[in-house]
Amino acid sequence: MLLYLIAPKFYFFTMNRLQACLFLRMIPGLGNVSSKKLWEFSTSPEAIFDRSPEDFLSLEGIGKVLIDHLKGWRKYADAVYKEEEKINKHQIKPIFLGDPAYPKTLSFCPDAPLVLFSKGNFSFTQRRLISIVGTRSCDPHGEKLCRELIQGLQGVNPMIVSGFARGIDIIAHHQAIKSKLPTLACMAHGLNQIYPPEHQAYVAEMEADGGFVSEFMLDEKFDRKHFLIRNRIIAGLSHATVVIQSKIRGGSMITANFAHQYNRELFAFPGQVGKAVHGGCHQLIRSQKAQLITGADDLIQAMGWTPTPQPQGVQKKLFVTLEDEEKVIFDCLKSVAQESLDNIALSTGFSISKTATLLFKLEMKGCVKPLPGKLFEWI
Repeated sequence: MLLYLIAPKFYFFTMNRLQACLFLRMIPGLGNVSSKKLWEFSTSPEAIFDRSPEDFLSLEGIGKVLIDHLKGWRKYADAVYKEEEKINKHQIKPIFLGDPAYPKTLSFCPDAPLVLFSKGNFSFTQRRLISIVGTRSCDPHGEKLCRELIQGLQGVNPMIVSGFARGIDIIAHHQAIKSKLPTLACMAHGLNQIYPPEHQAYVAEMEADGGFVSEFMLDEKFDRKHFLIRNRIIAGLSHATVVIQSKIRGGSMITANFAHQYNRELFAFPGQVGKAVHGGCHQLIRSQKAQLITGADDLIQAMGWTPTPQPQGVQKKLFVTLEDEEKVIFDCLKSVAQESLDNIALSTGFSISKTATLLFKLEMKGCVKPLPGKLFEWI
């Protein structure tokens, strides 16, 4: 590895892999496919910068404009160093293409990112990965399908992958937590932020057994165009993708089409004929892109997996220990059949976000049950 002189600060450095990947990410016109070509030609990301940019003119898709951009890579040095400092500060772990920790499923995709940024407690090795996606505006039936599917998958112990969005995504993550399955969120922004903000309540539980991945640099904000990029990661990571409910033009259809393009198993639930929320699933089934399933057993059989018998459930404790703030929620709910999030916050004096966090903790303790319409009842 050469030592590089960077102007205008005039200092030398030996480039590491993270820095090389960050340089490649910042150079205009260099996508994952082109970066991968440069890597394969040079044996490593770092070695790309040992070469003269003209060496790459023989590669298909690498033209003069891109070569000119490559020649100016040094001007991104300050930005690269600052990004590396932020990655270390926020305890983000980079996972590099070609490393044993990198998901093999994703590495087979032609547009796999050179680096995945990760946070949490998980491993891709020897792990069944199932992505579960669907509409943000699911109905109670869709929620029921999602929860029952994940409960039924406990015997094959998969990691549940989704996109952390409202609707089916967050239901899938939440049910995975309840079912003691690891769950992974693929984010459409940098990992030093959470979107949507009300899902902050799930972060600690997910990072304890699962976590978050993104190919976006820190401080890259949520943007609609990032969904397309994020959705291909969801599909590429997984051995199988399940669409619970989706309109014909829903974002989940993008994920489904990526899964089909990557030659992964694709499943969809049927629903009521003529109801828009099932239109996408019906289209996938009709076009034979997706297999029709009605529950976890269908998926397990189609994948050829053998479930491990699950131990019989143990009766819940008759008494649980409540923290002081949780007791305030209990006092609010004990005398009513059900109550809305807004009214609980109003009655207790807690903020909406604080109330949502406390309700989530109580749900994990088996004390509170969420109902459609942002209603809650004490069990």
